[in-house]
Amino acid sequence: MNSSSAWTRGAAVTIDTSNLLTEEHRRERWLQAALEMTRLLLGDVDRREALRVVTGKLREVSGADYAAIVSDEPIYPEDTVVFEAVDGLGLDWYEGTPIPKQGLTAEVIRTGRKVVSQDITHEEGYDPPVQVAEALSALGLGMYLPLVAAGRMFGALIVGWRRGSLHERVAAEEAPLVEMFAGHAALALQQVQARLLVMEDRERIATDLHDSVIDRLFAIASHLYGVACKITRTDIQQQMHDAIDELDEATRQIRTAIFALRHESDAEARAMETPSGQILEEIDAARNTFGFTPRLVVHGPLDRPMPARVQRELVRAVREALANAAAHATPTTVEVNVDMTPRGIALVVTDDSHLMEHSTLHGALVRVHTRAASLGGACTVRPRRPTGTILEWRVPLAS
Repeated sequence: MNSSSAWTRGAAVTIDTSNLLTEEHRRERWLQAALEMTRLLLGDVDRREALRVVTGKLREVSGADYAAIVSDEPIYPEDTVVFEAVDGLGLDWYEGTPIPKQGLTAEVIRTGRKVVSQDITHEEGYDPPVQVAEALSALGLGMYLPLVAAGRMFGALIVGWRRGSLHERVAAEEAPLVEMFAGHAALALQQVQARLLVMEDRERIATDLHDSVIDRLFAIASHLYGVACKITRTDIQQQMHDAIDELDEATRQIRTAIFALRHESDAEARAMETPSGQILEEIDAARNTFGFTPRLVVHGPLDRPMPARVQRELVRAVREALANAAAHATPTTVEVNVDMTPRGIALVVTDDSHLMEHSTLHGALVRVHTRAASLGGACTVRPRRPTGTILEWRVPLAS
């Protein structure tokens, strides 16, 4: 063997080894990208952002010039799909646009079979939407891949490379890797969809609890307040107090369950835990019982830091004051006035009912006074002229 032949063979071995290493490296990149994309999609990310992750990662690892996902959802008309995510060729503006279900997109969604072509724009049945046809005319290698998971068709993944692209030849050999990527994407999107369905169910349950159960509990409490004002026997009064306290605890627990079901963001959670957020919840719960929304007037920094017990008793006083007003004879206006100062909190709830005998504390409102007194404050009830009742609750705050 002469030296020239030996050198040629050695060079060939070196090139083959280099190609193998390059191929292995690219395969690792595909696997890493697929795993990273799946991990991101299974996290806390909305649907549109999830699909942007798919197209962005796909272009990054494949060198594609264009990637898009069209979805085929039951909520769309039967002959319509939507460009959920678009990346490349300056077509990002088309994201979120509904288009007719036609051409290769319709074929792939109907049959579940992929289409891979070295010259996609001349493939039989190509027929893209007219709005994007000109931009897509630059493509050579193209792939239309179904997004299927658990027997369900989510839509199609479209990938394309410009004619003459440096990545075009290698990408043609990597079609199985693109399919693997599409499979990962479809599985992840299935999980996103399942999570959305669960969240919708939780929101529906939370809404039912809020709009039906909470309102019903408030109505029952209002009725008990109306009965309590007529009771003179101490033992029966105590039983009524216990029943109202049980309703109060049940209401609190249901509100906690609603909060957990809705999975509010941290900012929303903090807002609902503030005095203003909790008072607004009480006013909202009273709306159906009154037939109108009580007016809320706030003076001063209501959401300033305050002892947990003071905040709890303030909210409880609002709830019981509203229930007391609802127990009166058909009030047409109710106002909740909260005055916050560095020295203390004053809560005044007025209504225009036609019951004038509520000039002293009675029934369950004795508990409101007792709890206010334990905080160094007081609760009083007096007539409002010409008709109605004024309940005033005050407690001091450490300066």
